[in-house]
Amino acid sequence: MNKMKIFPLVAVIAILVLGCKTDREDSNKLDSRYPILFNMVHHNPGEPRFNTKYTEPSYIKELGYNGQVPKFEIQCAVTYDDYEEALVPYGSSERHWIDRKAADIRIMLENAKRADMPMYPFTDVLVLPKSVMEKYGEEMKKDGYISIQKERTKELLKAQIAEIFKKYPELGGLTIRFGETYLHDTPFHVGDRPVRSPKDHIEILNLLREEVCVKRDKKLFYRTWDWGKIKKKFHLRPDVYLEITNAVEPHPNLYFSIKHVNGDFLRDLPFNKTIGIGDHQQIVEVSINQAGMYGRNAHPYYIGKGVTEGWPEMEQKKGLRDLYDAEQVKGIWTWTWGDGWYGPYFGNEFWMDLNENIIREFALKPEKTEQELFNEYATSVLNMTPENISKLRELCMLSVDAVFKGQATSLQYMQPWWIRDHFFSAQDMSIYVRKGIADTVLIEKKENLKTWYKMEEIANSISMPNKEDEEFVRVSTTYGRIKYELIELIFRTQIMFAEMEIGNPFDKEEAKLILDTYEAKWAEWRKLKKQYASCPTLYVDYEAIHCQRNEPFSVSIQKLKSLLNDTK
Repeated sequence: MNKMKIFPLVAVIAILVLGCKTDREDSNKLDSRYPILFNMVHHNPGEPRFNTKYTEPSYIKELGYNGQVPKFEIQCAVTYDDYEEALVPYGSSERHWIDRKAADIRIMLENAKRADMPMYPFTDVLVLPKSVMEKYGEEMKKDGYISIQKERTKELLKAQIAEIFKKYPELGGLTIRFGETYLHDTPFHVGDRPVRSPKDHIEILNLLREEVCVKRDKKLFYRTWDWGKIKKKFHLRPDVYLEITNAVEPHPNLYFSIKHVNGDFLRDLPFNKTIGIGDHQQIVEVSINQAGMYGRNAHPYYIGKGVTEGWPEMEQKKGLRDLYDAEQVKGIWTWTWGDGWYGPYFGNEFWMDLNENIIREFALKPEKTEQELFNEYATSVLNMTPENISKLRELCMLSVDAVFKGQATSLQYMQPWWIRDHFFSAQDMSIYVRKGIADTVLIEKKENLKTWYKMEEIANSISMPNKEDEEFVRVSTTYGRIKYELIELIFRTQIMFAEMEIGNPFDKEEAKLILDTYEAKWAEWRKLKKQYASCPTLYVDYEAIHCQRNEPFSVSIQKLKSLLNDTK
């Protein structure tokens, strides 16, 4: 072959190869903007663990995650034998339970190792065996609480960390949980929150930094979440955040983990003010379930646009997209499942998958718009046609306000916890009456139901290649419509009681209409559940757990029935 003919061909190939390499390098550069991408399933405290693909290291590895935050109470796999032989007595039920916990964790870590998935367990560091607390508890306490300021506490914490990494050297590091300390799944352990002041944070941070990051070259993700009566909350106030973090020397293995909301994962709150400040590396937490407040992905509630770009009601729109130039921010941590206490429960993860995909793909491709990410998912994963993608998009965008305004109001701040998880509680709505806005609030609820009927019409018109998903989209949207019809009745009932408290007469006709409609809607909901195996579990009105001490709504229903009987 003529050399002159070969050269152009070689040149073309070289250019193509170099061009591909350049494109790859550019792509990696974009992807590396957020080098950390973690996922966690937060199993409900005290309940059976979720069976979900998101606990599988190999599955989330395929999705692009490079770290998993398992909730398997690794602090409870420690016997403290290297600190003091038989501190947890041999032959005791307590020791047997700890040894089994250690073996269970070993199996899960072997599974993660096969998938090449680094693990950073969710850890309550000052949860210890009861036998340890019986012997040394008084030496660890200050003002009646376990205190990191006490020398015995520091010794036992160091021993705990040493044994964790001795037993499980393959761990990538630890994620330190603060705020609430849950003991529901640890029958042989006791403990409490490890910090109660900025001084405590500084003390434990410097200890953990030395033991985890410096001595063992492991990563430490320190959550800033505070809870309870602490006034100077780490996760809310920039001045407190800087007071604490400025007292700790930065380290390449040390990161602060912060919720994206300036508070819990709720609407009606600004973006977190402590993200993007200070000298330390940060990662941002995003709950796909949004505190279990908005249906937990049992029905449509699209968070992709609100979390990345800001919610419609925000005075100052801000979302993850605004963090691109914040050099402190190194990654995103998503929570799938959990982030609550109970249900609803369901077997199809369609809405969770959609919301998780948008947040994850944003972290991997932050140069893309939210709508581009949505369309990519609907096209490449769901294999939907453009016409049906458009319908799904409309359904999702309507859900943003249909859920929020269905259980709150744009007219007045409303305590959100009245409908946490799957509970209908009897929220006090007297403020609407006192402010003279009760009728307007009820009109808002009626109008919002029109949106749900429109969503249901759209859902029923969507065609999908996966017929199980198609059915679930339809059934779950109907499920949501009935749920918000019941919530509208709750508003009417509680406002009626509030009006009676200020002397307005009992409206017998309205009460009868509420009761009849309430029974009819529950009958419709139960029929849906009976007809479709894919239907999520229903809410309950006979209990109200973790709902700001509200009574179950069934109490209000019984009160209405009694009032009607008394007027016969």
